[in-house]
Amino acid sequence: MLSAAASYNAVPPVYAPPQAGEPAAASAASSSSSAPQSAAQAKLEALKARLSAARQSNHKEAVEEDRRNKLGPEALKRERAEKAWEKKKGEAAAETETDKLLGMTAADAAASHDKRDKKQRRGKEVWDDVYNNEA
Repeated sequence: MLSAAASYNAVPPVYAPPQAGEPAAASAASSSSSAPQSAAQAKLEALKARLSAARQSNHKEAVEEDRRNKLGPEALKRERAEKAWEKKKGEAAAETETDKLLGMTAADAAASHDKRDKKQRRGKEVWDDVYNNEA
């Protein structure tokens, strides 16, 4: 009786490098990644690709439908309301920033700029004093 490791190793991997006694052409022909050799094989590959894409799309839709069924109508309504609120909140924040800038006078802008510069200088002075050995 074979052990678990022996039976696992007995199954060849998807891509196996050519063995010493095996010609390279034979292993390339057995590989599934080789290019289609005829029009029928090319058409079959295209159909397989479309089938795979359809299967993936169907799985996503089935998962989404299952999620909707498990949540129930109240939770879905609440989720839609939260999404709408987040969207509205994002739009409102952009509008208030624009309104704030449009409503600012030249004197307010100058005062704001001076205040920002003063904070930057004060922060730099504190930073320099901590590491300044000459003081």
